[in-house]
Amino acid sequence: MVGRAVDTFFAGCRYPESPVDVIEERLRLILEVRPGERALLPSFGCRVHDLEAIDSEHQRQVAAVLIEEALRDWAPWAGVRRVSLLDVEEDRIRLRLTGRMPSLELSFHRRETAGSRSTVKGKS
Repeated sequence: MVGRAVDTFFAGCRYPESPVDVIEERLRLILEVRPGERALLPSFGCRVHDLEAIDSEHQRQVAAVLIEEALRDWAPWAGVRRVSLLDVEEDRIRLRLTGRMPSLELSFHRRETAGSRSTVKGKS
């Protein structure tokens, strides 16, 4: 009875296939959240979403710095030392992270700048 209830409760849940999947999922969570979206942690997230467009080399460098800051603040366990932007599209960024771990390629969705539509006011 309990086994059937547990199977029903967790039906459709996707378990990570490997530890690398878990790490990628955690890093992606940090990068896809805009600061201010989490009421209890208003400074959580990555400020790369605040950039209007990433269409010049200067903007790519700024984006890399913002991503490094977010990962240094919220994922110090990852030991990221360098962020290289591989491909930047309007709504997606693909990057390579190097550091303590072996090189890791990751992509995440970049949201449009929407002012403070989905953010909460709080200390930063």
